Amino acid sequence: MIPVNSSPPQSEQALADLRRAYMKAPFNRLVGIEFGEYHEDGGVSLRLPLTDDHMNGAGVVHGGAILTLADSAISLGIARAVGGRCTTVEIKINYLRPASGGVLTARSHVIRPGRRLVVARGEVHCRGKRVAEVLTTFAVLD
Repeated sequence: MIPVNSSPPQSEQALADLRRAYMKAPFNRLVGIEFGEYHEDGGVSLRLPLTDDHMNGAGVVHGGAILTLADSAISLGIARAVGGRCTTVEIKINYLRPASGGVLTARSHVIRPGRRLVVARGEVHCRGKRVAEVLTTFAVLD
């Protein structure tokens, strides 16, 4: 569970605690998601080193793996922005091109951090090319 703070976590210790709590999530570990970096603009990047387990029958990365990574990066960015737990309410993805191997990276951008609903977007890259754009709405739980 992501720790709840009265203000968004910005100190090095608070960001380290948020990262540690988030990366302990069982599903993130199952999929193989790794922390990337915090960005000065409030965004977050996560990584997914691809294995055969992430591929679909056509030999490219399964769309669900791409969406999972984006959703995870966006939710961590939102937790950083609002200082509490959140959950996806709505998510839309545009797949721009197939990804076939290497490392996926997803970066979050909070568009509007409201008290109850947050709108954010994300992008996913593989081998230097954008493979997906995501637009989301999250509910703040705390």
